[in-house]
Order: sequence, then structure tokens, then C-alpha cells
Amino acid sequence: MKTDKPYVVYQSKGKQTQLLFMDLLLVVFSLSLWYLGQYGANISYLAAGVSGTLLFGWWGLFLLHRLFKGKVLLQLTPEGFYDHSTWAASGQLIRWTDVEALHEVLIGNQMFVGVELTNETEYLASLPAYKRLLGQANGKIVHSPLNINLKTARFVTSHEVVAVMEKYRQNSRKLV
Repeated sequence: MKTDKPYVVYQSKGKQTQLLFMDLLLVVFSLSLWYLGQYGANISYLAAGVSGTLLFGWWGLFLLHRLFKGKVLLQLTPEGFYDHSTWAASGQLIRWTDVEALHEVLIGNQMFVGVELTNETEYLASLPAYKRLLGQANGKIVHSPLNINLKTARFVTSHEVVAVMEKYRQNSRKLV
């Protein structure tokens, strides 16, 4: 495997389709509230229907865009990696030189990629407050504030990702 080019893990299309279907149901529900609000029901039905239709309609367009473009969960580069697997993920570059160890972590019935950093306090300090609190909670549970969730990843398991990440990490050490 070549590690001089980015390696990208995308979200499963099935999960995106499921979210889009649920959004469509919410839009239909909001439209029905809008209809009830226009014809004699309480004015709050109208307000909830209009705001729900706008909110869930916009969210549906966003999900539709992601369905065709694809959501990036994890991107590996020769310099490091970017984690976008959850809304609590940092999205910033984590350099391979800052990675102390990589391993699989079982939390509940889900496998995560656990990343131990050489300076975890510096990493946590660079995050917004809510992400910092979540990272600290992760650290207490599994001794690592950075855990990559690949439950919705397409065509790859956490075991395979750990192996690929190790190759990138080893090759970055050769370059230094």
C-alpha cells in the first residue's frame, strides 16, 4: 500500500439513506402540521409546521448532498490524519509524530480505533469546550481522549484501519 497519497474512509450509503428517509418522514409530518394550521387548528400548528418544514427540508437537502458526495469519516495523509467520524471529533490534523500508539477499543458492542497521543493535554486544550469535555470522558473510560468511531464506515473495519494507520505512521518515521 502506498502511503504517499491520502487514504479516505467514507460513511456507508445505507446509513445516509436511512437518515434521509427519516428526514422525509419529518418533512411530511411538518407539512401536515402546516396544513392543519392553515385550516382552523391552533396557530401554533402553523408555526411548528412552517419551521419544521424549513428546518427538515434544509437538513434533507444537506443529507442528499452528502449521499451523492459522500461523508468523509477519516482521512490519512503522510503528515497525519483528520478525524471527522462524529460531531465531537476535532477535524484537525493529528500528526503521526504526536501518535504514541494505535489500538482497537471495545466500548459496549462497538469497536473504535483508540489513538494514544504523546501530549494529550495539549490536544485537549486545542479543542472547543464541549469537545474537550467529551475527550476527557473518553480518557477516563478507555485511557485515550481520541477514539475514532467507524461503525458507519463503508467497506472497512476498525482492524483494517488500525493496520493502515500503522503503515502511515511507520512510513512517517522513516521520513524524519
